[in-house]
Amino acid sequence: MASLKTTLARLAPSHRAALQWFQDFAGQEVDWPKPLPDGTFIVNKAKGIHKPKGIDYAVSVRQSLNSPYADHEPITRFDGSWTYRYFQEQRDPAERDSQFTNRALMACMNDGVPVGVLRQVTPKPRPRYRVLGLAFVADWQDGYFELESTRFDSSEDNAPLIDRIEQAVEVVTAFDPSNLEDARKKTFASIVIRQGQPAFRKQLLEAYERRCALTDCAVEAVLEAAHICGYLRPETNDVRNGLLLRADLHTLYDRALIAIDPACHEVSIAPELKASQYAALAGHPLRLPANPAHRPSVAALHTHWTLVQSIWKQQS
Repeated sequence: MASLKTTLARLAPSHRAALQWFQDFAGQEVDWPKPLPDGTFIVNKAKGIHKPKGIDYAVSVRQSLNSPYADHEPITRFDGSWTYRYFQEQRDPAERDSQFTNRALMACMNDGVPVGVLRQVTPKPRPRYRVLGLAFVADWQDGYFELESTRFDSSEDNAPLIDRIEQAVEVVTAFDPSNLEDARKKTFASIVIRQGQPAFRKQLLEAYERRCALTDCAVEAVLEAAHICGYLRPETNDVRNGLLLRADLHTLYDRALIAIDPACHEVSIAPELKASQYAALAGHPLRLPANPAHRPSVAALHTHWTLVQSIWKQQS
């Protein structure tokens, strides 16, 4: 695949301008977006997935309050990044490619082109929309597109969007947990996506014998590949930087509500979980892969552990 900077540079000027709009208004509530100065619409009232005429990719996805599709609520992680499961157009997953809008969103996934995301927050007669910002299409499964947020350091708002994305992609060149966290703090931008997730999940399914590393749950449909230190680029899809977790535990892990003690591989839980059904997880041992080469990186666990303990301390 070509570099992201090269990919974006060859996009139509109106396409780049649309992506810039979503970056500029990320986190804000807005009225229905007006067309760009050249007349290009960046959202579509008729369809949730918008592919403007003359552009090969989807430019935006929109969720309405009365959507007929079962879109999930976005999940925001402790570092501010988010993931969002957005259902395709056409109820039958097998008919995905019958819709040009779905094909355009698949093109975004295959070529690494970001897409703008917004969600309706107030009803008609004067609807308002919250702009989530830009996201990469990290995966498609069973009708759902998995969108992973891009993140940019606000101190670099004057830098061109393409340059900030390219700088983020070049953060790391090999799996090194300490460098991953330094990169989050020091680089101009930080991209948090799960590109390559199917292959990463397959590795973890094999390493953990298709059972959750904490609960032994063997229902494969609810087992997910969790990054210990988070995703920055494909090199972080290293089995040593992963845990196979049940979906709800993956969410708790990403939201810094549970952590694994790197010294004894036991679970610690956030204070707010102590009165919940997850209280039983406290002190529960992590089941390690039989192959030592597939076991979690101690450095990666320590990095996540340190960050989470700091968050819990601030909240106490």
